Amino acid sequence: MSNTGFNLTDVFISIRKHKSLVAVITIAAAIAGAIFYLVGPKKYEAKTEFILRNPLYGDRNSLYNYDTKFIDYFSNDDDLDRLIMMSGSDLVQSQVIKNMKLADVYKIDASTRKGEQQLERRFNKNLNVMRTEYKDLTLSYVDTDPERAAKVANECVRVLESTFSGYYREMREKMYQSIVDKIHEEDSAIAALTDTLTLLRDKYGIYDIISPSRYNLMLGSMKENGHKDYGRGVEQVQNIESLKDELVSTRAKQSTIINQFKTGLEIGQMPMIKVITEAKNPVSPKGIGGMYTVIACAFLGFFFTVLLVLIVDNYFTKA
Repeated sequence: MSNTGFNLTDVFISIRKHKSLVAVITIAAAIAGAIFYLVGPKKYEAKTEFILRNPLYGDRNSLYNYDTKFIDYFSNDDDLDRLIMMSGSDLVQSQVIKNMKLADVYKIDASTRKGEQQLERRFNKNLNVMRTEYKDLTLSYVDTDPERAAKVANECVRVLESTFSGYYREMREKMYQSIVDKIHEEDSAIAALTDTLTLLRDKYGIYDIISPSRYNLMLGSMKENGHKDYGRGVEQVQNIESLKDELVSTRAKQSTIINQFKTGLEIGQMPMIKVITEAKNPVSPKGIGGMYTVIACAFLGFFFTVLLVLIVDNYFTKA
């Protein structure tokens, strides 16, 4: 049975037979690789590393609860996934593009939807966020200008911090505002009950504290004042005063809660991101380097040339 494959002897014979062609193409490929490396635009990659704090530590229940030993200081995998998702969102990327004026830098007309989409694709291609085995995050940005690459990477982290922390801050602000609105409603109800209670006391001449919500506390003795509807007046005053006392008690509790929700609402308080390594200007361009580029191109040229002459010598020539 004949063997249609190549053996090592065939390879050496073909190389020796076409050594001039192999040498010329190998050298030409190496020169092309060197020219491509020297002429082609060099890209620099700037990296920054940061960790994400557990968002639960900014919650009211954690701030005013002394038993927080079961809460980890570092965020879990779900929070890391949410941050990576947010880094690819238009909310973050458009803000970074605007702050760094990348449309002017890349000479892209972002006034049209087509140009805006082109700019977004280029930015998203150059940006990369990944997490490590130690639950920290690495953000890198690639650009032809090393200084700009570092600045954009650091700006991405700053915008991420503002957006991610702002998400939790916004939720706390909404809860805070809902409690404030409820307190305003209760203040109006308390004022209305106070006016009603004042009119009833003046109408029936009853000025004792007879609210059941105060555990039947009474100041002075309850004596009939001669009013024909004295009993009815006592019941009405007692009902209204009980309602008012309950509202005042609830209002007092909510005043404490609203002060708790107000904690950490200022911008800059309780940041979610802690940068451990800022992005600095990269010295070497991204890639395998000039020497390895020349060697790789020369190897590829040599390999494909040898493969070509092998095919010619063993198939076309014999045929």
